[in-house]
Amino acid sequence: MVTWLVLKRSTLLIVLNLVAAITYLLVAWASGSFAHIQTSVFSSPDSQEYRAVADWIYGGPWTQVVATRPFLFPSLIGLAERIGGIPGVWLLNLVLWFASLNLAAAAAYRFVKSNWAAAFVFLVLAINVSLIVLSFEGLTELTVVALLALWAYGLSHLTTRPTPSQVAWALLPVALLVVVKPEFELLLAVMALVLVIGIARSDTRGVAAVVFAACLVPIVIQLAVMVHFAGYFGISRIGDVTLRGYYLARLEIFITHNNDLALARLQTAGLTNLGAARLVLSHFGTALEVFAFNLNQNLLAGSSFLGGVHPRIQAVVFTTQAAYYIVLVAMIPLVAVALWRARDGRLALLCIAALNIFFAGGLTFRQGDRITIVALPIWLIALVLAFKEAGGVELARSIGTRVRATPTSTAR
Repeated sequence: MVTWLVLKRSTLLIVLNLVAAITYLLVAWASGSFAHIQTSVFSSPDSQEYRAVADWIYGGPWTQVVATRPFLFPSLIGLAERIGGIPGVWLLNLVLWFASLNLAAAAAYRFVKSNWAAAFVFLVLAINVSLIVLSFEGLTELTVVALLALWAYGLSHLTTRPTPSQVAWALLPVALLVVVKPEFELLLAVMALVLVIGIARSDTRGVAAVVFAACLVPIVIQLAVMVHFAGYFGISRIGDVTLRGYYLARLEIFITHNNDLALARLQTAGLTNLGAARLVLSHFGTALEVFAFNLNQNLLAGSSFLGGVHPRIQAVVFTTQAAYYIVLVAMIPLVAVALWRARDGRLALLCIAALNIFFAGGLTFRQGDRITIVALPIWLIALVLAFKEAGGVELARSIGTRVRATPTSTAR
């Protein structure tokens, strides 16, 4: 008998997408999301800021949030809204959700060469309630998840001497990520360094170098926008806002034991970069405690868009987050063994991408799970790759062979 896991990949893909569609419909129905598309998509303050920038890009009045919201995501949702209205933004997120599932599964297959791995990554992403709920919000998370899945797929092609196409697959998604979420500047710097070293040893270094430069055009565009319209040389001011309005403000609360967040923000808003550094260094132990506290909260948080209206669905989210937390802790020794055994730089890059996201998760709070949930496709792919490279696949096959070879007793 042919099981579903050994079907042709095209058939398996159809089955998985049908399961995903059913899951999406069930979660959307249970949460009442379909009935409130018109009001929910731009209900959050962040989504309203993205919409204001989109309106400016498409000919509307200038807005000061241009300084904190890079151009790519507002361009996408602005176009979607002008084509299909507010439901068009939801449809964009829906397409990105399905793209994320399929790209992550394809990346897992390329890394591990296993239908089991591809199906596992696909299904874990598909049944995540938070990502489905976020598809009804005009926020960046689904775009980030899709770009991360695309990057992971590109990374699965990368060799130590990259061809021009490998450079494009590995670098362009990261450059686009930066002009959606500037927190990925760290990943961009690491990826650029890795590729520069690889290109220097490549036989097609000339063309690869041109492709490398072309992939950075979105960064140049964003820098030009910031200089011309915001008078600031940098990707965005959102890092300053997050650092002073969230992380340093909570640090001030921990130091003074005064829970007045508004007062703490007033005290940290005017800090210079040198003053901020001095505050952190003079209370370094407390600063680490605040970082760990924020990250722990974000990793275990529920969805900000369910509230108390859907306690059962929220309970599912909390349970899922707790399970992820346990898996992430268990992954630490597994990844360490895999890196020691295989010396696979691609696994290291996947881990750096996940750590980049978790670092951002240590700097903010009161955002629900949306800050860290975007790392899900990356660490799922890292998990299956680490399991393979730590020897887990060989062990599983050995056990399976022994089980099949064991003679079964017959009744007499």
